[in-house]
Amino acid sequence: MRMKTYNLKFRGYWREYNKSDLPTVSGIYFVYKCIYNKEKNTVALHELLYIGQAQNIRERHQNHDKLYLFLKECLPGEELCYSIAEVDTNDLNLVENALIFAQQPPLNEQYRDCFNYPISEFHLEGKCDLVKYTDFTINE
Repeated sequence: MRMKTYNLKFRGYWREYNKSDLPTVSGIYFVYKCIYNKEKNTVALHELLYIGQAQNIRERHQNHDKLYLFLKECLPGEELCYSIAEVDTNDLNLVENALIFAQQPPLNEQYRDCFNYPISEFHLEGKCDLVKYTDFTINE
């Protein structure tokens, strides 16, 4: 079987405050702890907390079942922000599994210890700061 390559372009960063502006696309999302600088309208990322997937990212974040868990990780002055990469719905499970396996975010439990798919290659670019790897291959 031929190795498949996934090129993921991450867009963001959306703060928890404006998550209603997240796109209505199928894809992968990163949840970060950050501090917002109002004067510069920028965020300073502190930690990648979680990696997830959704067929509609905006809808997923309207009432995320893990929001309380995410917020519990924030220190005073910190808030949540998100970056997203559009991914075809057929590839969501594979890409999510690979990113969790490679990046090991602290709030993900599933997929941290195994990759359940054929060998795949990944290239991440754009708004994906604090990831351990931007170019990697995972074997079965």
